[in-house]
Amino acid sequence: MKIEKISFSSHGTTVIGKLHLPDTEKPPCVIVSHGLFSSKESEKYISLGDRFPRKEISLLRFDFRGCGESGGKISESTVSDRIEDLTIAIEFIRSHPRIGTRIGLMGSSLGGYISLIKAAGEEDIRAVVTWATPFTLFGLEERRGEREMTSLGQEFFQDIKTHDIAPILGKVTNCLVIHGDRDELVPVEHARMIYKGLNEPKKMAIIEGGDHRLTRPDHRKQAMEMTLEWFETYLEDRTSKALYHGG
Repeated sequence: MKIEKISFSSHGTTVIGKLHLPDTEKPPCVIVSHGLFSSKESEKYISLGDRFPRKEISLLRFDFRGCGESGGKISESTVSDRIEDLTIAIEFIRSHPRIGTRIGLMGSSLGGYISLIKAAGEEDIRAVVTWATPFTLFGLEERRGEREMTSLGQEFFQDIKTHDIAPILGKVTNCLVIHGDRDELVPVEHARMIYKGLNEPKKMAIIEGGDHRLTRPDHRKQAMEMTLEWFETYLEDRTSKALYHGG
């Protein structure tokens, strides 16, 4: 297994990431999108980066502009900007000489919302997994007075009004929705609404007692195991399998 520190430019700003590569030739890749105030260095993403290559799946975790090691300011961040960052991250993976054509998206909270938007618009995204993801962002306006939220600019709150995943969820297939039933930031009903709008095949897993960040180790382990199993299933090399079976 190898870890590469990578960078690419998103609208003139440097985006930093870490790519976890197995020894396998042309493996699939899962691109991870973090939440609003998180970063690629979240413990759960580091753990996923360690586990995925053991199953011959590469993983890219990166910081959106204004977060972590990437350039830019959080005060200038918008959902539209993050969609653009993920778009360029997908293009980066598609052009990487060590990685194959099978791509999956995984995101937590706002990262899950952005992953769903990209999966709806990209036909070759093979699978998606969301953790603690909102069905709508309109509730963020009500939280503007909270300490962390004050770091966001006015443009962020104007921009969220232009995004609505409800009409596009039907374009998303092979999606696993994971949510804790005691999520204090995004009520579990959001998971049910996302699941209802998705196309088949799909699955919803509600973690009993789980909070927004799946803080308890057993909850996080459960989510990780389900996530890995989902991508193993839907990022499988069907061509090789068909040839092996004479198809």
